[in-house]
Amino acid sequence: MRTDAEAKEQIIQVVRELFDMGQLTPTGGNVSARGASDDLIWITPSQMYKGALRAEDLVCIREDGERVEGTNRPSVEFQMHWQAYRARPEATAAVHTHAPYVTAFGITNQRFPPINTDAVFLADTRIVPWYMPGSKELADAVGEALKASRGAILQCHGLMAAGKTMRDAATRAMMLEETAKLVLYCRQFGGEMALIPPEWVERLASVASFL
Repeated sequence: MRTDAEAKEQIIQVVRELFDMGQLTPTGGNVSARGASDDLIWITPSQMYKGALRAEDLVCIREDGERVEGTNRPSVEFQMHWQAYRARPEATAAVHTHAPYVTAFGITNQRFPPINTDAVFLADTRIVPWYMPGSKELADAVGEALKASRGAILQCHGLMAAGKTMRDAATRAMMLEETAKLVLYCRQFGGEMALIPPEWVERLASVASFL
């Protein structure tokens, strides 16, 4: 059974990793996790520097944003996190980043060609059109996108990922960023891209849900 202490520890660890990788900006992006109660989540606070976040800075909230524990204001994106859990009932963690490569990828309406196995596993990723950050419209749109895939790209904004564990959610976010970066490199080099043959794309896609 999950504990609140474990949830907070996992949030802090992943925030530090993503910040060090440049996928979270000083105050941009947010991370949440379920703790001991399915009716509550722990989430990063609004407008606090991500590079020095501590467990005591985190906030425990209900689905309507009501604060149960913590003294800080919860992330303005709390509705998007709750919709992620609603869309993926198995999820215990959600990650929203402002990763630069995948953000540019979404702005330019790119798709993942089957250039490697990660790209095949990410082929079901939806691009969510622009809605105001923190709005119910954005939360609802992201929730719909996450029903199709464990990650979604938010146009002019970033990405959202959910997972059975915090590591699953963070890994999906990292995969999206790294694969978008690889697509960019391929197109900068020019020439014809070598792609995984269709029969192998089909075979790999059949096991994508396990990864």
